[in-house]
Amino acid sequence: MLTKEKERPEDWEKMRYIAQLLLLTHIYVYTYSPRNDQEAYQYCCTHKNSFIAIVWPIAQGHDHAIKKILNTYGTIKYQKKVLLNYDQAYHLLHTAHPHIRNIAEHVNWYFPAGTFEKPARIFIVICPSTEQIIACKHAIRKLFSLQYRSIHVNDTHLETISLAKFFFT
Repeated sequence: MLTKEKERPEDWEKMRYIAQLLLLTHIYVYTYSPRNDQEAYQYCCTHKNSFIAIVWPIAQGHDHAIKKILNTYGTIKYQKKVLLNYDQAYHLLHTAHPHIRNIAEHVNWYFPAGTFEKPARIFIVICPSTEQIIACKHAIRKLFSLQYRSIHVNDTHLETISLAKFFFT
C-alpha cells in the first residue's frame, strides 16, 4: 500500500520561491519597455499586439494630446523622432502603403515644402486589438485637418515588423 509522503517545510519554501519568481517574471514581461532601437526592434518582433504609429512631419503640434490618446487606447512602449530625407520618405511610404502606385506623388503630398526639416514621431504602442488601434488612429486624426496624412498605424504584426526594421535597424 502506497502512503502519501508528508510535505516538508523545505518543499513549501521551494514552492514559495518559485511562485515569487513567476510573479516577478510576469511583472517584468508586462511592464518592460525597450531602452534603445535594438531592443525596440526585438520587442516588436516578439509582441504580436505591438503596433507602430507614425505621426507624419506634416502633422506638427498636439504632442501631449497624441500621447494621451495613444495611452488611452493602448500603452506607449517606445518613442523616437526621425528626420527623413526624400529617399527615406519614399521608401517609408512604399513600406507603409504598398498598394499605392504613384509613390513619388504621395511623397510630395505627405511632405510638402519645408516638412523635411521637421521630424516624424514614431511610437511603439501595445494595444489589445486591431479595432482599438484603428479607433485610436481616428481619434488622433480628429486633432488635425489633414485627412489620413496626420498618422499611420499598421494593421498587422507583419507590418509592425517591417516598419520596426525600417526605423530601428
